[in-house]
Amino acid sequence: MRFSLGAYVIAAFAAGAAANAGDGPASAPTQLAWFQARSIFHSGLRDTHTIALTFDDGPNAFTGAVLDALDANNVKATFFIVGQMAKTHPEMLARVAAEGNLLANHSASHPELTSSFDDDPNKLIYQLKNVHDFIAPLMKQTDTLYFRAPYGYWRSAHATILNADPVLRNYVGPIYWDIGGDISMRDGYVMSSADWACWKHKWSAQVCAKGYLREIRRDNGGVVLMHCIHAQSGELVAAVVPPLVEEGYTFVRLDQVPDYKQYETPQTAPAVADAAPLRDVLRIASNKVK
Repeated sequence: MRFSLGAYVIAAFAAGAAANAGDGPASAPTQLAWFQARSIFHSGLRDTHTIALTFDDGPNAFTGAVLDALDANNVKATFFIVGQMAKTHPEMLARVAAEGNLLANHSASHPELTSSFDDDPNKLIYQLKNVHDFIAPLMKQTDTLYFRAPYGYWRSAHATILNADPVLRNYVGPIYWDIGGDISMRDGYVMSSADWACWKHKWSAQVCAKGYLREIRRDNGGVVLMHCIHAQSGELVAAVVPPLVEEGYTFVRLDQVPDYKQYETPQTAPAVADAAPLRDVLRIASNKVK
């Protein structure tokens, strides 16, 4: 019989957590780590006239134009970093942080996080730890850690594995988005945009911007998904941001989004890893898998 390593990780973690929960009916398990079983879809920013710009998949040579456009409007954003890109463009990564933007984690190689990452938890841990090692030295100790799953693909078993790690358990996530997920049209007008799809359609940055602006105005705020790795990325930001500034929108980093605070790991709480140390979980699992 073939055993699932991921299943043993989950079982061992749950057993350790239960052991620490206390005895008797009055005791209830306390969640001490905040990777969620499902993506965090609700930002609480809709109808607040507040925007959180987020940029995925960078940094690369085109990221500088995005930073220029943000700086020209005195706007700070959150950049979800891919490890392979950080390794290739360390100077640009440092610039993102130096200009007051928040660094966040978007995996080492941008894979779809399927069940294979539960069968081999070390693969999943590597995807986040690789990026963490790049971004943590550039972040303030008071900065909150955020993770977004590539393609928005997530499984509940991933949360169990990552919450057993004493470092990675401190991440909030996975963070989803409100605006920028797809293209929609009505009567020949672009009503919403997704930048990567705009470029596939060979639209100009100005046309793509119309969809973003219309969706933002309909929702009156939200977490906006964009990318900072395309030739048109800087031009798109330069077309989207100034009208919103003129209309009085507030721009925030993700660590300024109140509704995300509930998912942060309490700094005074014992690590979940104390309940079921990851090294023990992996040892138990490796002894069971045949």
